[in-house]
Amino acid sequence: MTARRVALVALAVPAALALLVATPTPVAAEDAAKIFAKSCAPCHGKEGEPSAIFAKQGVRSFKDAAWQKAATDAQVEKSIREGKKGTMMASFEKQFSAEEIKGLVAYVRKLGTAK
Repeated sequence: MTARRVALVALAVPAALALLVATPTPVAAEDAAKIFAKSCAPCHGKEGEPSAIFAKQGVRSFKDAAWQKAATDAQVEKSIREGKKGTMMASFEKQFSAEEIKGLVAYVRKLGTAK
């Protein structure tokens, strides 16, 4: 190997390692399901459909196709992170990491497609 190639490898390896370390790892679907079951299901229901009592209080059904189509991932993420003033939806920013919140958004999307 030439000195130039050795120098290029010496520069490339640390850069690649830095990217691996800096890249957040996605939350596994099983982990998102556990988080949902513990923190979200008490209001939104195990399958994403709130009880009649909670639905009357404005708790969102994740089975609602119109809502699933209208709400963006960024909006759902913001609702989880910041909560929604004037509703029962609390902020979970301090309880969940950014990766966990993204995992919850993906899980909520799956609930909308489950039959």
